[in-house]
Amino acid sequence: MKSIILCVFGAATLLVTGAIAQHDEHPPDQAATPAGKSAGMPMMSQMSGQMMPMMAAHAEAAKLADQLVASFAAIENEKNAKVRNEKLAEHGKLLKQLQANLKGQSQMMEHMHGMMMGAAAAGDEHKH
Repeated sequence: MKSIILCVFGAATLLVTGAIAQHDEHPPDQAATPAGKSAGMPMMSQMSGQMMPMMAAHAEAAKLADQLVASFAAIENEKNAKVRNEKLAEHGKLLKQLQANLKGQSQMMEHMHGMMMGAAAAGDEHKH
């Protein structure tokens, strides 16, 4: 009887040890379900698709900033009041373009942040 109990206890210990070792091999952030992985992929492809327009908008903002610096230098050096006023008007247009560009970038960033937070919340729901 003692030998049967020892064998059962030994087998149970091996099963528990094996289960713990197998559990340790899988990090907790990796979902066992393939649906969890495929749900994240569309978000990543959407974000990747938005990166190029964001990079282009950033390049445009940098170009506008360079134009504004040059425009301001020309305004400072202009002695003729009429010409200075024309340059100020052009400078104002550049400033408004830059402002619109930056607002667009901000909206794009907020949209991407919302997507990431939504995906994070969805990932948390799948874990529970």
